[in-house]
Amino acid sequence: MGKAKPIHKALIAFAAAAIAIAVAGCSPQEPAAEKPAEQGGGSDSAVQVAWSPDMDCATCHATEGATMEDGSMGACIHVQEAQTTCISCHADEAALADVHKEATATDTMPKKLKATVVDAASCQAAGCHDLSADEMLARTATITDLTDSQGTQVNPHEVMGLTDGHADILCSDCHNMHKAEVNAADTCVSCHHAGVYECNTCH
Repeated sequence: MGKAKPIHKALIAFAAAAIAIAVAGCSPQEPAAEKPAEQGGGSDSAVQVAWSPDMDCATCHATEGATMEDGSMGACIHVQEAQTTCISCHADEAALADVHKEATATDTMPKKLKATVVDAASCQAAGCHDLSADEMLARTATITDLTDSQGTQVNPHEVMGLTDGHADILCSDCHNMHKAEVNAADTCVSCHHAGVYECNTCH
């Protein structure tokens, strides 16, 4: 056989190298050593949230935090006029500690705080909305927001004591501090589906 021409030798060398790379790529590989969690490797690297009453909630709850600086929001009015903080209203520390147990900094934030509530005691604390029931009723006697489809008008603060079911209504059901527009009647419609303030009109 004659000697292979230089170009043939180059092609043969290139083909041999390609085959060697392909074989090496398909052969079993040792798994890469995982980085320790503290260096950012592994699934345990997410930063755990150590909740405490004095932490800056807006670090994670940025949407709600922004409302505290937006003059159209009730939260902002409370901050400016009463120097409230998140924990002033969201005062259920045991429940808050519980829901933050497994929380990490990369978790998706809930659309609504469901595990904790702002109860009437927080709203009616000394120096806040600490009015008697009669005083509260007098303040909203002329409010017409709660008028049903038949013209029946109800004082918003009288509703809360009408029946056992109404006793479960929270201040925050009608007064949402983190929304610019809140329709208190939406709370009524959630039960009075037909828009009539009577029982047994729907079922």
